[in-house]
Amino acid sequence: MDGFEKWISEHASTLCKASEGKDKPKDKTLVLDLDSTLIARNGHPSDFTAYCNSGSDYPIKLHPACLTFLHEMSAHYEEIAIYTSSSKDYAQQISCQIALRYAEAYRPNRFPISEILSRDDCPIDPIDKDRCKDLLRFGKLDNVVFIDDDPYYSMRSQNDNVLQVRRYHGNESEEAGLMALVPLLKFLSAVDSVPSNLRKLKKVWHKNGLVKIVQSTGNETC
Repeated sequence: MDGFEKWISEHASTLCKASEGKDKPKDKTLVLDLDSTLIARNGHPSDFTAYCNSGSDYPIKLHPACLTFLHEMSAHYEEIAIYTSSSKDYAQQISCQIALRYAEAYRPNRFPISEILSRDDCPIDPIDKDRCKDLLRFGKLDNVVFIDDDPYYSMRSQNDNVLQVRRYHGNESEEAGLMALVPLLKFLSAVDSVPSNLRKLKKVWHKNGLVKIVQSTGNETC
């Protein structure tokens, strides 16, 4: 992911100017994966523990840039949501912990995450019978950006709406990935169509070998 992040950094000024030059109301939705994106499950040292109905307990380490990232994105996106293939209870516990920390850091600002979709909101693919995420649940695809560490597992037919973030397992070397996306996300918040713009950009990135398919971490359950 370093080459991809370097490309964003090198083009940050152009991307930000493009978004600032468009006087339009916020109309985009930013959808965020949870595990290995905003948090590290079994991360050490942990910030809190998530207790699942299955009887499993998971130490959770919050991405150190999570609060800053959410605060900055709330200025550019009409809605911010979580979409995870884990259970609703697990996702809500983590969201509550993030909300508590956000309130302390950015009082009196409203917590920007307004919706949580979980495993039960992932339809079963009729061909391979796996659960997959469907961004149409957030409305018109022109207005949806999805951030995931593992997009090729979760999306399939909607990859033109997906940006891959550097996978976060709790290591310091992985921390820069989330904020590295900010200039690009600011740009996408102001375009007319997210998929058409990302499609063009991905052709450039693939041509230059800046993005690649990563091994899936699918089928993790809670």
